[in-house]
Amino acid sequence: MALLRFKPIPKQTVWGGNTCRDYYHYDWMPDGVGQAWAFADQGEQSNVCVSGEYEGKTLGELWREHSELFGDTNRQFPVIISLLCPVDDLSIQVHPDTEHAKPLGFAAGKNEAWYFLEAAEGSELVYGHNATDEADLRNYIAEGRWADLIDHLPIEKDDFVYLPAGLLHACCKNVIAYEIQQATDVTYRFYDYDRVQADGSLRELHLEQAIDCLSYDKSMMVNQAKPWTEDLGNMKRTHLISNDSFTVEKIEVTGPCTLPGEEYKLVTVGRGSGTANGEDIAVGDQILLPKGESLELDGNVTLLTTTA
Repeated sequence: MALLRFKPIPKQTVWGGNTCRDYYHYDWMPDGVGQAWAFADQGEQSNVCVSGEYEGKTLGELWREHSELFGDTNRQFPVIISLLCPVDDLSIQVHPDTEHAKPLGFAAGKNEAWYFLEAAEGSELVYGHNATDEADLRNYIAEGRWADLIDHLPIEKDDFVYLPAGLLHACCKNVIAYEIQQATDVTYRFYDYDRVQADGSLRELHLEQAIDCLSYDKSMMVNQAKPWTEDLGNMKRTHLISNDSFTVEKIEVTGPCTLPGEEYKLVTVGRGSGTANGEDIAVGDQILLPKGESLELDGNVTLLTTTA
């Protein structure tokens, strides 16, 4: 089977620039893109297959009409894979857990994770907070003590960070991150540094919804990801995380090797170039590897793969 490649969906944001276009070699992409959805099926926004047997079909159409490619399609397409490239800090935000998402009509909450392909020196995330309970949190807010309230996590290139639902968080500027999210596309903006939009207005906050979803569990505010690596000769296979939300791996190829057929994989070429099943691949390629199909790989290339 010829590779099933998909075209990303660009998202212009107030914190966007041209990093996504430049890093992934997307010459067609407009200015001001902060992220691009590599794999998603969200209403009318569903990535289009641009090569192979299903060229012209959307990811959602394949999910609904060709379950043999996936093996588990009795639900909404379960993840959003995003290419996150901010040139300014994102707003401080929180996502709902399953308890808070179900009343909104979603089957699950929104856990997510980031793998950092690049990170400027001194980069850090907003990761957690210092309030002990809601009353304490509201005191911080009433007194405008945002800097005292929020906690940070230093990050470097090749770090992997898990972000469970309920965690107060924000991605920093000047990073390139491969982002994995559950498909519950709900984000509550907690604080936005009083930034002004082009029309002079402040961006909308969702403070009460965010407070309702926020966790005070301090164990959640320590990165729970514990990656481990298998050295398989010309392939290093790093298991970044596997839980009931998603399984994420990094595949580093330095010569001929085989990624065996297993569950379906959403494959992003994050670094380098090479071949897959005899076809050229390079940074920016987004490939659906169907269930049970293997990849014959060669070159000097790093893949990031997700299975829900």
